[in-house]
Amino acid sequence: MPPSQGPLIPRRRLGHELRKLREAAGMQLVDAAKRLECSPSKVSRLETGQGLPKLRDVRDLLDLYEVRDHRLRTRLQNLATASQEDAWWSDHPEAWPPNMGSYISLESAATGMQSFSGFAVPGLVQIPAYCREIFRNNFPEAPDSEIDQLVEIRGRRQQYVIDRLGELQVTGVIDESVLHRVVHSPETMRRQLDHLINFARHDSVELRIFPYTAGYNLGIQSNYIIFTFDSDTDRDTVYQELSGDDRFSAQESEVKRYQDIFVNLLSKCPDQKSSLDLIEKVMKSNYE
Repeated sequence: MPPSQGPLIPRRRLGHELRKLREAAGMQLVDAAKRLECSPSKVSRLETGQGLPKLRDVRDLLDLYEVRDHRLRTRLQNLATASQEDAWWSDHPEAWPPNMGSYISLESAATGMQSFSGFAVPGLVQIPAYCREIFRNNFPEAPDSEIDQLVEIRGRRQQYVIDRLGELQVTGVIDESVLHRVVHSPETMRRQLDHLINFARHDSVELRIFPYTAGYNLGIQSNYIIFTFDSDTDRDTVYQELSGDDRFSAQESEVKRYQDIFVNLLSKCPDQKSSLDLIEKVMKSNYE
């Protein structure tokens, strides 16, 4: 398991496999729980990736489902072990945003990311000065050492994603207002927009600007990212960045709703070349 993924992804993958094995054995949750002398909710939490899987519990479930395949048993037990390991970001500062660990885990394993940003340049492509100013405003009481640590963590995240481009496809929509909103200084904005253009030129990146002329769209009510996966063992997930609270959902109907919203949003944006031309125009007229 790559060190960047943390425990969430192996927990989800293990849970998916355990659910399939239980169903193949013809057992209900209550049946498995009764045989293991535990509550059905415990088995359910293991299957949905919410519980902390103990190696002993996984072995007992594999015995209960009469799994004899040595390779399968070893793989699932390895997932259980990985589910308990600390992520590389586990030693995080007190100002660490809620749910950020889950976000990084999804980001590190997804094969596709579709995002809308209406208030700031996405964290994935923020340069350090821009990023530091965002964190300083979000966490005004945090000492400089914690802000520096948050910036450093974001930089590592960015590198992990860049290293995965090719197996990962990124599609981003940014509201035009973000280009005009000065964060830190005009010089920072010039360098930030230049970096955004360079990032968008990667073959695995598609970037669009939602222009003022496009009017209102349901998709601009909040920032969100849709994480998609090619594997059947991982569930597509939508993340919403809301005021005061962030929210994840892997419910198929909700993910589909946000995918439809994103497609509609994308249809009202100019193409990639025109979007990059608009960024360059703003950069030259506002910041040079």
